[in-house]
Amino acid sequence: MASASPDAALALTRQDFADPLRMLDGLPFLDDGFQHGRLLAGAAAVRHAQAEQAPRSGSRGAVPPQAWLMPSAIYALRTSPPMPARPLASARRAAISRRLIELEELVPAWGPLLRLPVRYARLFPDRGAISASSRSWPQHVLLADAAFSTEAELREQLVHELAHQWLYLIQEMWRLETPDAPPVALPSGTAGRSPDEALGAAHVAAALIRLYQATGDHDRVRLLADYGTGCLDAARHLTPVGRLLADRIAAHLPGPEPARVG
Repeated sequence: MASASPDAALALTRQDFADPLRMLDGLPFLDDGFQHGRLLAGAAAVRHAQAEQAPRSGSRGAVPPQAWLMPSAIYALRTSPPMPARPLASARRAAISRRLIELEELVPAWGPLLRLPVRYARLFPDRGAISASSRSWPQHVLLADAAFSTEAELREQLVHELAHQWLYLIQEMWRLETPDAPPVALPSGTAGRSPDEALGAAHVAAALIRLYQATGDHDRVRLLADYGTGCLDAARHLTPVGRLLADRIAAHLPGPEPARVG
């Protein structure tokens, strides 16, 4: 389990909170020095405060802050819509565990990120999707049958959805889009997305680039770089913090390849 020491949130200044990249030493999956413990400690404190303020909270306020990092606890706290989820077969849970081990072997710095407490479940009905996450049900990752078609596919979907989960934790502490932000379309043609969702898609693309750089799939890297750049172009109406994150993600996207001569 990724750890969150209460001391990790100490000695932070107002300037640190104005700049999460300074406070966290970068972004999850992109910067190897990312201070995951600080983010977990901050998110746990935010959730603890929300629990104390919730109507009819009962004994929730007596729950230690770190307990709010468990998927069941945060799901119970939020007024969330029903998840399109079913339990996963044991063989598929074992497959997830194996792919997480492989991912840590490919990119050792990702180890703490891959150990975030997450409930994995079957996405059903999938309605054409291969995996799903939502800020409405944090630390829950839903995987359709197609996600298990190959080992490589499952690795990609795990990185994809865990990147979302870690950005959701950041969004519990910082707003990334302006209140009046209009919906945008992603480069894939998917319309009606919020600017912070476009930012999240760019973050996923940058994380997957690291995966495919580690596996040597350079064609996939090029496609993801183009997609990530398109997502950042669509991610307008961001807050100052959102723009800081967009600039950091852009720095992790490979530039265009030089034109070939002859």
